[in-house]
Amino acid sequence: MKKSKINNKKLLAFIAILLVAILPLIFNFKRGTMTMLNTVIIYAIIAIGFNILLGYAGQISLGHAAFMGIGAYVSAFVSNHLTLPLGLHFIVAILLSGLVPLVVGLLLGLVALRLEGHYLAIATLGFGVAIQQVFKEWIGFTNGYSGMRADPIEIFNISFRSREMYFVLSVLVLVLLSIFAYNLLRSKTGRALVAMRDSEHAAQAMGISLFKYKLVAFAVSAFYAGVAGSLYMHLIRFTMPDQWGVMLSLNLLAMVVIGGLASIEGGIVGAAFIIIIPEIIKGIPVIGEIRSLPYIFTGVSMILVIMFFPYGLAKIGAQIKQLIRNKNRAPKNNEV
Repeated sequence: MKKSKINNKKLLAFIAILLVAILPLIFNFKRGTMTMLNTVIIYAIIAIGFNILLGYAGQISLGHAAFMGIGAYVSAFVSNHLTLPLGLHFIVAILLSGLVPLVVGLLLGLVALRLEGHYLAIATLGFGVAIQQVFKEWIGFTNGYSGMRADPIEIFNISFRSREMYFVLSVLVLVLLSIFAYNLLRSKTGRALVAMRDSEHAAQAMGISLFKYKLVAFAVSAFYAGVAGSLYMHLIRFTMPDQWGVMLSLNLLAMVVIGGLASIEGGIVGAAFIIIIPEIIKGIPVIGEIRSLPYIFTGVSMILVIMFFPYGLAKIGAQIKQLIRNKNRAPKNNEV
């Protein structure tokens, strides 16, 4: 019975994703709307990876924008300098844009072995600032303050220049990485990450290697960020070092916290909330004219979610059901 329920949920999720992917091909959305929807999918990818690190492994990072930036620059550099038939250069570019941050994530994971809590947060913040300076100074690779451009994607002679086709590609990548994350977190590795998050000392007592699983968490999270950076680069087709700063890292943290820690769907919900809602608010008279409105909105939202919905927006339904159950049980307990 339980297995059939799980299979039904997977089928419904597949149908929902398929409908979302083909929606832009049916309806004629504006270019700005399609850019926003593509951005939601791209940030959902990095939010899922970040949730593996923060929500499941309990390791905080305030420099995750650096991984996304590395992926963006690597993808653009490879695509601009490598020529392969049938548009295969993008496949090479997106793989390298994930693998290079993965290696850097392993190195950062080595630092994390000696640090925890706010010390780790400060260390990763310093890492993010340092990488941003590298982007500014390494002119031969990033073109410095002049910025770097990337060509539109073409795979097997299929052009993804239009926002609608790009959305289909982005959703496909999101689905593949979501399936990988789902299987990873329900494996021995996922259980070890949760044990490490709950108590490092207890995890060590059970024979779990902190060295191994901290490296895994940082590496996988960095890989997701790099892939997201690659997709973002080819969507916007231009980047500058200032894009990959501390504010972006804090936005990524907000997506995970608001959407829901330790939840794959939480990353998707959080990304949609942080990207779409501020755009809607901008259309409101007077309020929409406030400068830095998205940052104000993000900060206020984090406070409210932590206060009233500590499990995130993705789990509001489950939280409400639990409250109803508790209220229904309360009279019976009083009668006893």
